[in-house]
Amino acid sequence: MFFGKKKWDPRGKHCYVTGGSAGLGLGLAVLLAKRGAHVSIVARNQERLDKAMLELEAARQSPDQIIKAYSYSVDQAKEAEAALEAVCGAHGGRSPDALFLCAGKSRPGFFVEQTEESMQMCMQETYWAQAWSALAASKRMVRDGVKGKIVFVASVLGYFSIVGYSPYSPGKFAIRGLAEALQSEFVLYDIGIHICFPGTILSPGYVEENKVKPKITLKIEESDTGLNPEVIAGHLLRGRSLTVYINLILTAVAGVEKGQFHVTYDFIGNVFRASTRGSSPGNNSLLDQVYSMIGAIALPIWRKDVDKQVRAHADEHHQHLASQGLLVSSGASK
Repeated sequence: MFFGKKKWDPRGKHCYVTGGSAGLGLGLAVLLAKRGAHVSIVARNQERLDKAMLELEAARQSPDQIIKAYSYSVDQAKEAEAALEAVCGAHGGRSPDALFLCAGKSRPGFFVEQTEESMQMCMQETYWAQAWSALAASKRMVRDGVKGKIVFVASVLGYFSIVGYSPYSPGKFAIRGLAEALQSEFVLYDIGIHICFPGTILSPGYVEENKVKPKITLKIEESDTGLNPEVIAGHLLRGRSLTVYINLILTAVAGVEKGQFHVTYDFIGNVFRASTRGSSPGNNSLLDQVYSMIGAIALPIWRKDVDKQVRAHADEHHQHLASQGLLVSSGASK
């Protein structure tokens, strides 16, 4: 429960957002600017950064807010360090008060079609795109005595995975593992660690990933309508819920502002969180037990249905592999 817990307020604080030129990163940066924070965004594409700055300036609440954009590839250690150095330079060299690590990319596909290069790239674009920034920033925060926040962005696929996500979900599981360790370790420095597990985000990246996503994965996900980045940004920061009535009953209104470690914001996310969180701090002791009981019954049924859909796709898949020269026979497995 979070009653009586002091709410974190971004107003006047320096918030650093990676992947801030589009999608969740931009939605979050705009929300933080509207809340009166100093906002620094980092991304690769300068053209997108320029467009993002127009939105951020429109969201500005005060002429005193420092709002800047920087072009770096944070999935490289040296680039992540250089990005942080540049960002801190506009604030007298001081570390940001909060990091929101939204950089990342999804490249779905079948495992047997992957190469050494593609697998390494996927880890670079999921895990290292956040881990290098976290490492550079944590060193600076500890040195400067900044009692701030580091917010990782995983995915609901950091709780489970399905066909088509073998190149992507390992990086999200790795981010979760890093966050779990730091949540314990950074008690030493009074630095808050948070990790968000969003579902489908209706972003430019989602459009691109769907172009290469396996047909069976698209079929399994066909009932998932997704949410706009701005909505998910609000959930991440404030813990607000889409349906007020049902969430008053089934969701503890929390998020980063209330100190929530695992940030989930819908019914499905909460069921997976409560069912798989291990020894992670809970969000609401009573509701977590309810979610866990629901998960014990519903998740095996859901997985059985998913596996049934995958088996039904076997013939089509084997024909696909045969056309790629990856299978001698196109016949289905026995």
